[in-house]
Amino acid sequence: MHPLIAHLVVEGRPLLEHYGYPGLFLTNFVEATGIPLPGQTLLIAAAMVATEGDLHISAVLSLTFIATLSGSCVGYLIGRTGGRALLLRCKLPAERIERVESFFARRGAIVVVVARFVDGLRQTAPLVAGALKMPWWRFFLASVAGSAAWVGLWGLGIYSLAEHAHQILVVLHRISSAGWWATGLLAIALLTWLLWQRRER
Repeated sequence: MHPLIAHLVVEGRPLLEHYGYPGLFLTNFVEATGIPLPGQTLLIAAAMVATEGDLHISAVLSLTFIATLSGSCVGYLIGRTGGRALLLRCKLPAERIERVESFFARRGAIVVVVARFVDGLRQTAPLVAGALKMPWWRFFLASVAGSAAWVGLWGLGIYSLAEHAHQILVVLHRISSAGWWATGLLAIALLTWLLWQRRER
């Protein structure tokens, strides 16, 4: 087994042994609502443990899919109800908010699907989509597609490829880790812009 996969399994196995399927479900559900938790690590560990027969891969895939989809919907609703007030409190120009909302109305589905594979964006995309009033039906369909693809890659993909998965995993893990840097840079850029706007006013 590749050291990276072994490390993820070592991290996730104690949680799986102690909490089992409910722990797998709850971790991915909470992470999808916007709170950073090791949902992806636990899914990879569960897929590898399933190759040993200690877990059923069908249960792992179905529970994780339902958890991520339902958690994303909750995150969207949180953003829809409270995110707008936060944007207004930041005193962003109404026309700028409308332009971003228009973008999400047209391209938000792609953002939601892609964000599912990037750490940092995976947790925040539903909140942002809700705050920007992305149409509910479009967000839901994008979440279904994104959750299915994500679970298929990290769950079924790891299970099917088993020991041969390490080559793909190393590359995707690096891309996923870069997401946190991208999210941090975006947050710094947004904060700088907000401060500049306040200074101009």
